[in-house]
Amino acid sequence: MDGKVAMVAKSEAGVERIKVKNGRAWRTEVGFARAGMDAALRIQIVMRAAMRFCFSIFVPLLLGTSWLSAADTDGHIDWPDGNVLHEHSTSPDGQFGIVVPGSEDAGNDDRDNFVANLKTHELLGKIKDADYFERQNHRGLDVVWAPDSGSCVLTYEGRFGFDVILLLELNGPQFTQTDLGKHIDKALTAAAGEEGSSSAWVRFGPDKKILVRALTYTGNPKLMDENTKQAWFAGTFDRASKRWTASGAHRTKDWEALSSAYSAQGGQDIFVVPNGDENKVPKDFAGVLVNSEEEKEEHLDEEMNAVYQGIRLLLPPGRFAKVKQDQIAWLKKRDATPTGQRSGMIIERIKALEVFLW
Repeated sequence: MDGKVAMVAKSEAGVERIKVKNGRAWRTEVGFARAGMDAALRIQIVMRAAMRFCFSIFVPLLLGTSWLSAADTDGHIDWPDGNVLHEHSTSPDGQFGIVVPGSEDAGNDDRDNFVANLKTHELLGKIKDADYFERQNHRGLDVVWAPDSGSCVLTYEGRFGFDVILLLELNGPQFTQTDLGKHIDKALTAAAGEEGSSSAWVRFGPDKKILVRALTYTGNPKLMDENTKQAWFAGTFDRASKRWTASGAHRTKDWEALSSAYSAQGGQDIFVVPNGDENKVPKDFAGVLVNSEEEKEEHLDEEMNAVYQGIRLLLPPGRFAKVKQDQIAWLKKRDATPTGQRSGMIIERIKALEVFLW
C-alpha cells in the first residue's frame, strides 16, 4: 500500500471503504447473609427479594424489555480474564463501556459481552444475544451513547448488514435491554417483499426519543442487479413508553445515495499524514489517510455532497428549495476561503446539513 492510502471504491452494491488500522489496510463491507440478623430483618429481606423478583419478571414482560444485573449479592461480578473494553464504546462521561472477549479464544465459550463500570472496573451484567469478540472478521459492533451516558444503542453488524440492534438503559447497578432490530427488520422485509441485507443508523433525540433510519436490499448481498428490491425505514422509539411512536417503511431506488448520506463521518475518518508517514497515525485510528489539508478538503467536499444529495431525496421540494438557497450562499463563502483552510468550515456545514436527514 503506498503512502497516500486514500481509497473509496464504489460498487453496484454500495460503498466499500479501505480503512487503515495500525498501519494495515482492511476492508469493511456495506454491508453485565450477614450472620447475626434477627428474624424480623430476615423476613423483610426475603419479602423485598420476592418483590424484586416479581418486578423483574412481570414488568419487563409487559414492556417487552429484559432486566439484567450482576450475579452476586454485592451487585457486581468479576471482570473475566481475556476480555477488553471495545474500541470507541466508552460513554461520554467516561464511566461506562462495553466489554467483549479480546479474541476468539478469550472469555468463555459463549463469547459473552458485558456492560462495565470503567471507574470501578466492575461489570453491571451480561448483554443477551451478544457474542462478538474484538476485531472479529466480517462482524462489527457500533455503540452510540445518549449525551447523558444513561443509555446506549448497540448495533451488532454481520458481513452484509446488522444482526442485532439493542437499546441498553442503565439504572444504578443494573440495566434494561430492548431489542430494536426485530421491529426494524420486520418493517423492511414487509416493504421489500422478502428478507435482505440491512444497514441502520441511530441518533438520540430530545425527550427520550431515539431516531432510526435503515435501508435494505434483497438478493445477492455482494451485487445489486435488475431483480434487487430496495426498502427504506424511518422510525422513532420512545424510551419513556418503550414503544415506537413513529414507524414506516417503503420501497426505494436510492439505496446507494441514502446509504452514502447517512454513512458520512464529518471528517472523523480522515487523517492528514504529510509525506505518508504512518508512524504519526493514532494507534486506534480507522479511516482514510491523506497527504495534505487540501486533500482532506476534497474528501470532506465529497461527504458534504453525499449528505446534500440525501437531503434532496428526502425533503419535500419546498423545504429543499430553502436548503439549496442556503447551500449556494455557503459555497460562495467557502470559495472565498483559501484552500488548506477550509476543513473546519466544511465539517460545520456537514453537521448543519445532517440535521435535515433526521
